[in-house]
Amino acid sequence: MNILVIKHGSLGDIFLSIGAIQSIRQHYPDARLFLLTQSNYKNILNKFPEVDTILEDNRDHIILSISKILGFVNKHQINLIIDLQNSSRTQFYNFFIKYFTKAKILSARKFSTYAYNQKPLGIQHITENHKDQLSKIGINAYQISNLNWMIKENNINEKKPYVIFIPGASKTGDYKRWPINNYGVIANYLTNKNYDIYLTGSKLDEDVINEIIKICPTAKNKIEESKIDDFYDLCLNSSLIISNDTGPAHIAGLTNQHLIWLANDNKISFSCHPLGKNVHKIKSKSVKDIHPNQVIQKIDYILNI
Repeated sequence: MNILVIKHGSLGDIFLSIGAIQSIRQHYPDARLFLLTQSNYKNILNKFPEVDTILEDNRDHIILSISKILGFVNKHQINLIIDLQNSSRTQFYNFFIKYFTKAKILSARKFSTYAYNQKPLGIQHITENHKDQLSKIGINAYQISNLNWMIKENNINEKKPYVIFIPGASKTGDYKRWPINNYGVIANYLTNKNYDIYLTGSKLDEDVINEIIKICPTAKNKIEESKIDDFYDLCLNSSLIISNDTGPAHIAGLTNQHLIWLANDNKISFSCHPLGKNVHKIKSKSVKDIHPNQVIQKIDYILNI
């Protein structure tokens, strides 16, 4: 059995789908499992043990992508395609796969071999959609995403407890960003309680991080130490994580360390919140209206200070 899983999307979307892929592997332990995703996730998922081979699809011109995926299906003799993206784009893939290959397709879109009606955002969590989808082919033992494969040899040896901030957002995600000044207030509060503040993100977040450091000069810029390869370990050793609604929050939540997640209260945040045993959600119609005192109350409860 050769299985191709299709999953594009944001970093958060990818990590919300890890449990579905692990469930597929558990059900088909001897299958060759391929993952079709964007090239920027290839290095991140290179050590993901459930997947044998990662195939790249950067969602270029639709004709080029269709040609490429048909080539993959034929070259690797794919028997089953599981479409976890369920997008209008993958509907085009389904059409050509159905009529030009012998592969069976599980998708919420047209031309699927197995009928599945995906619930819209705001009804249930996206992982419940995955669970419902996989049940259509007899996969009934669904796993919550486990990221222990991301653990590196533990080289973090910080003597002082630290709190991680994830204050960034994507280029189009400013509406999901909690105000910088509020992060500064929380940074100073925790510094006075003898916690180090680790400001994480990518180079795109450097301006935001520098603004927080202006408010709380003892906060530490940890961009270099928070690359995805190291981020799981960094979170795993923290006392607390405070984050916007952004991709790395999904990695942080799955460490099962305490995560305060600051988000807009809408259908997307209802269906796509981070998973984990210690996720504390603070939501408002606009995330910018969440007052620092609400976060401080939650901090005091979690850290018992």
